[in-house]
Amino acid sequence: GEYPPYVNYVFMRMFNAAFGITLAPLAYLTCRQLRMPVGFAAMAGLFVTMDNALCVISRFILLDAPLLAFTAFALMMLACFYRQRRQAFSAGWWRFLLMTGVSLGLVASAKWVGMFAVALVGAYTIYELYEMFCDTHVPVHVYLKHWAARIVALIVIPLSIYMLTFKIHFMVLNRYNNSANFMPMGFQTKLIGNPISQQPYDVETGSSIRLQSHVSGAGYLHSHTHQYPAGSMRQQVTGYGYADGNNLWNVQRRLAAENVDGTRGAMSEAISGPIGHGDVIALHHNSTNTYLYADTGHEAPVSKQFKEVSAVKADSAEAARLNMLWVVEIVNPEKRMDDGHVHPLGTPLRLRSLMGNCVLMASGDRLDKNWGWGQAEIACSSSPDARTQTGSKYLWTVERHINKAQKSVNLGQYMSSSFLRDFAVLNRQMWLTNNALIPDHDKHNVLESDPLSWPFMIYPMRMVGWDDASIKYLEIGNPLLWWGSAVACLLFPVQVLYWLVCWRRRCLAWRANEFRSYIEGAAILWGGWFLHYAPFFAMGRVTYLHHFLPSLYFGILFMTYQMYFATSWYAPRSTRSVLVILSAAAVGVFWWFSPLTFGWDKPIKDLWGMEWVSSWPVYEDKLAI
Repeated sequence: GEYPPYVNYVFMRMFNAAFGITLAPLAYLTCRQLRMPVGFAAMAGLFVTMDNALCVISRFILLDAPLLAFTAFALMMLACFYRQRRQAFSAGWWRFLLMTGVSLGLVASAKWVGMFAVALVGAYTIYELYEMFCDTHVPVHVYLKHWAARIVALIVIPLSIYMLTFKIHFMVLNRYNNSANFMPMGFQTKLIGNPISQQPYDVETGSSIRLQSHVSGAGYLHSHTHQYPAGSMRQQVTGYGYADGNNLWNVQRRLAAENVDGTRGAMSEAISGPIGHGDVIALHHNSTNTYLYADTGHEAPVSKQFKEVSAVKADSAEAARLNMLWVVEIVNPEKRMDDGHVHPLGTPLRLRSLMGNCVLMASGDRLDKNWGWGQAEIACSSSPDARTQTGSKYLWTVERHINKAQKSVNLGQYMSSSFLRDFAVLNRQMWLTNNALIPDHDKHNVLESDPLSWPFMIYPMRMVGWDDASIKYLEIGNPLLWWGSAVACLLFPVQVLYWLVCWRRRCLAWRANEFRSYIEGAAILWGGWFLHYAPFFAMGRVTYLHHFLPSLYFGILFMTYQMYFATSWYAPRSTRSVLVILSAAAVGVFWWFSPLTFGWDKPIKDLWGMEWVSSWPVYEDKLAI
């Protein structure tokens, strides 16, 4: 691809590659802390270096390289802290406990998958505290001190680092673009170059306004000339995420007043002046010459428990029912705008149909792509409590105000902004966006893949275009390492079950301290593999092969750990041969697939023997077949 001159993509790629470089030494140091000898620890580092998938992911500008590096760092700090467990409250114990907390803050800040590393450390912490609780030799005050130390180091410090990264994020990314639309209005007005701070202050009769829903992703109140395919079959009213002319509505007049308690007030002759709480208005859609209309006689197209909202002409028979009149209800305005009138940005409001007695809302559902283009459904809720609800789906804010009769003012001076609120909103939006990444079955097995297929690498992923002129990269791992680690990890529960049976039958040949040393190290590594793998089965979002890479890292170290103990028990004299043969095999397989790791710029048919499994998309697009 072509990049503008100011995009230093070379440095960006080098920056990511630097994270990838750290994996091998971190793997070595972790294994040493788990009491593996130099030879096997070095082989673990070599295995990590010789995995094609771990290598290729560090060559691209993605978040996965920092995630993997911080995951490996967190594991190493946990292993170091584990080694210090008998020297509680010593300098080394404090150092590695605090560094474990720092590593958790870093890994969680890189990507939310890093929370699985937090879960691993949390599980180990619970195990340690439970053991101390059962130990009658530990005084209560010492036990409470252990709790306090872990709360500070493993909760307060990681959370502080996580929040600090967002603070830095807000300070550095301080210029406005459309991606800021989901953030609070107070936050947006503080951004350099924002188009919303300078606007007329009072929304009044004759103003054109753009109403933004408080529901994330619902966008602006929108209409267009297309009709609903069922129900009233009138002009659609939707929520649309981009600002255009179809989002503008003209506040034409106040026809009547209504008291806040719901009783009818006196008719108002006024046709000008600011719009206030309890006023009745009609919203005229500028581009189609229609009015916002609550159709209580038809169900909403998707959410059948609500009523349909459409747009109708002023001279239509429906307009005679006055269902195009809406009561303005101001809800929790900005303190410096709390004068009973509607103002842009700082006056959240409800719109209630005067005759239909239902509240305009964004339901949270999406219209059918075939006729509604996947836009947000706008409906009207007639539930008894809808009138008093302050939830986001019932609230709207005037995001844009056009009135040539008024001068623009700096609205930012009236808006408040809070880091904690901005932090919470952004994290909520991240959660919603992440969950909105639903699987596309047309791309399954080619780009997307199922967690069940990951350990045995059934569906490697093409990372770029695959024509003859393209430099081709395939996200494929080292089969020797993937398949070996999968077998080791999947058989470990069977191995533990076998030992439990032997222990119950008193035929276990282990010495107690020897078995404890082995099983604790194995549990840390296998637990990391499991906690970074199993949660993906419960996720509804789209999943890719690279999501397995943190789990693979744990799996490779666990496989090496198993090899070390198996060799030391059953074939101690063959240790050197095992190290040489397995290391050479890993290097050989990595070299074999290296053209697809470092980029192949010739026709793919010129590469021979790359498709070891029939489902691998090396030579042919399996989806097209």
